[in-house]
Amino acid sequence: MARYRMVYGDDEQVVRETFEDVDVVREDGWTVLFRGDEAILRVRDEHVQTLEQLD
Repeated sequence: MARYRMVYGDDEQVVRETFEDVDVVREDGWTVLFRGDEAILRVRDEHVQTLEQLD
């Protein structure tokens, strides 16, 4: 599992978070972060401003 920094939101609210020990799955217009078998965050792709994997 990896560490990611994500900026997401819209014109009214932007969230910046760092997630540790997650897997990222992108499909059907969604970005979903999993920790183990559990989805911890689900965001529509058009609201993801940046998503970068950290070392």
